[in-house]
Amino acid sequence: MRSFDVGRRGILVAVLLGIPLARIAAEDWPQFRGPNCTGVSLSKKALPIIFSRTKNVRWSALLGDGIGSPVVAAGRVFSTGMANPKGGEQKLVVYAFDAQTGKKLWQRDIPAGVKPLPAIHEVNSYASASPAADAERVYVYFSRTGLTAFDAKTGAQAWHMPLPEPFFIFDWGAGMSPVLYQDTLFFCQDDDVFPALYAVNKKTGKLLWKDDRSDMAAGYSHPVICQTPKGPELVVAGTGKVLGYNLITGKRMWAAELDCRNIKTTPVSHDGVVYVSVSSTGISYQWRATADPKGTGKITRESIKASRKDKGAGIPEAFWKKFERGDLNKDGVLEGEEIDRAFLDPSNQGGILDRESLRRAGNQADWRKWDAALQTDSSFQAVKGGGKGDVTKTHLLWKHKSKAPDGLVSPLLLGDRLVLIKSGGFANVFSANKGLRLADQHRIGIAGALLAQPVYGDGKIYVTGKNGQIVVLAPGPELKVLTTNDMGEDCIATPAIADGRLYIRTRTNLFCIGDAPRQSQSER
Repeated sequence: MRSFDVGRRGILVAVLLGIPLARIAAEDWPQFRGPNCTGVSLSKKALPIIFSRTKNVRWSALLGDGIGSPVVAAGRVFSTGMANPKGGEQKLVVYAFDAQTGKKLWQRDIPAGVKPLPAIHEVNSYASASPAADAERVYVYFSRTGLTAFDAKTGAQAWHMPLPEPFFIFDWGAGMSPVLYQDTLFFCQDDDVFPALYAVNKKTGKLLWKDDRSDMAAGYSHPVICQTPKGPELVVAGTGKVLGYNLITGKRMWAAELDCRNIKTTPVSHDGVVYVSVSSTGISYQWRATADPKGTGKITRESIKASRKDKGAGIPEAFWKKFERGDLNKDGVLEGEEIDRAFLDPSNQGGILDRESLRRAGNQADWRKWDAALQTDSSFQAVKGGGKGDVTKTHLLWKHKSKAPDGLVSPLLLGDRLVLIKSGGFANVFSANKGLRLADQHRIGIAGALLAQPVYGDGKIYVTGKNGQIVVLAPGPELKVLTTNDMGEDCIATPAIADGRLYIRTRTNLFCIGDAPRQSQSER
């Protein structure tokens, strides 16, 4: 199997990914996971393999709490943060730095408001979204304020688009980021009450179209562009399916089934094919683990309220309407299939796993055992774009299923190879065309959870662990470990790559890493 040199084939790759050629020279990393959310840098410049928070640091900046990834456009680095997340005057902050020197170009503080911020998971942050940027503007999302565009040079507000504040019954919190394609900004927010996909004119902030994704449960999958013989499509994964949209109208063109209830990965697309990895414990299983700790198999309004930090005070009425929808016998209790009927749309029950559990075992105890096992299935599959209607049987090119923990990250496509890594540092390499496993699963020397997504540049793969370790790999069937680096702080944000430098956002700091001594330090 031949190796893949992105630098030599950068122009071809850019065309296939739908990236304007002007962007190659600028070596931008314009959004979450870079061009088209691929995680692949088109730069030819050398990247460091040895670094830390003190070694090979060109510059650094204190940002405050946050997990959104930095982005790079037209020589500027943009990032976000949260000031005083645990008290005091809480502010959401947008930063712009000179990519070369680290000089702070501007900073914009956005008051979080007087309304208390919702409870969120301990690994999340109120500054969780990655910006998107081009030479003219930077586009930022905060769950409290919605979408806002700022002038890239001055930081002046260009436009603002309020959006419904998302609600997550399990207090996961928001984690979606806007993405750019030509003159359109796309934003998907699948939560437990207001799931929707938005297309916005990036220059004016005007809403072009909206898809009310009421058939989706909470999820964290970003839109990507799939270039097909019929033209580009917008592809978004979600509960039980991956969807292809018409870019102009927002019409759903096709759908293919997925083995998941809550997706936490973003697909990658190349040459008309979409590759998607999914691994999730499911709706029913999560509900039992959270709102039914004694294992009775029953969920009530009271048990839901008791499972939350706010004891149910922040639950909107729209959520309780879903509860009532699932309570088929109107006894005030959800059990069995009623759980899926409540929290999955009638048009997309995704309840195959529960029904299969019931088929295999009749009594409640055995049913819970089967459900717990089935709901931890993971899969990795390739779907051909450009279809119409339900393409599950007609456009599925290949599929792998396995039992795996809830820890897969987004795939990394390197030429004719697909790299798939999961928490604990377990790695697999597949052929892209047939899905053949090229080597047995092996460890890559990184422990614990992986929440950042792997990225590639200069012939190397960078895998970031939550514990702050960043492993550098040489691509190939065995993914040889070159170095292991320690940033000394939790890392949940995905690194950015531009102009021979890594931009690494730890929980509180931004580091510009390059093979040269430190030039300056910026502090808020």
